[in-house]
Amino acid sequence: MADQRADPTDELPTYARMMAAYHEAFEPELRRVVRGVPLAPGSRVVDLACGDGSYTRWLAERVGDDGEVLGVDLSAAFLHWAEAALRSASLLDRVRFVRLDVEHSPLIEGRADLVWCAQSLYSLPDPAGAVRRMAALARPGGRVVVFESDELHHVTLSWPVEIELALRAAELRAFQERSDHPARFYIARDLPRVFREAGLPGCEFRSFAFNRQAPFDRPTRRFLDEYLTDLRDRVSPFLDPARREEFAELVAPESPRRLVDDPDALVVCVDHLAVATREAG
Repeated sequence: MADQRADPTDELPTYARMMAAYHEAFEPELRRVVRGVPLAPGSRVVDLACGDGSYTRWLAERVGDDGEVLGVDLSAAFLHWAEAALRSASLLDRVRFVRLDVEHSPLIEGRADLVWCAQSLYSLPDPAGAVRRMAALARPGGRVVVFESDELHHVTLSWPVEIELALRAAELRAFQERSDHPARFYIARDLPRVFREAGLPGCEFRSFAFNRQAPFDRPTRRFLDEYLTDLRDRVSPFLDPARREEFAELVAPESPRRLVDDPDALVVCVDHLAVATREAG
């Protein structure tokens, strides 16, 4: 199968900057998650919906010189970005990228020691079908791993309680009114069911909390700037006028009440991991 290489003129999705900022801000914790996945040197790995290549890089470091990682994504711009990152890390000798539809990719089945998908399952129209496809790519005894977020609880800041409750309700309304399948945005809580429907009952489910407290370092501030801009754009239309005004004061860069400038501010990011083994036969 010939690689369909990325076209650098393609545009990145709107969430790309926030995603990259998250990977940078929480790289130590995310690396530990990858290190905790059962994976031996020399393994063959498929990274489905590989995005900017951060997880591809960390997986490539784990498999060593004798292993191989295949990064798959439909976005040509993401693949161009990911390939550049792996080249800078001198890891392209063990990594290959292909541009394919994750759910209908003509990849060789039953070969991978580990099939990985991080923070992308929510974007697919049939999550259980995608996990079933992941299982088909794994060899008997191979692992299927999904690392995912519940967008209603992914990022928790030390908001005033009344604002936090209003924000959660507004986020839920935004998901419901702007998507035909809003439950995908909080799919992490359903991973055991998704795996069971995909023919992988009894997955191991773990949760991880990543903490930062003020004063925030530059990568964390960069992530919070991206996150708060995205949150403002999503929820402001669904807040009542009084809450909208108070929220604006807490997120505006020039505001003396800006939350991230509070010396006691906290942020906690929560992610979830589901691991299953493809049985023989």
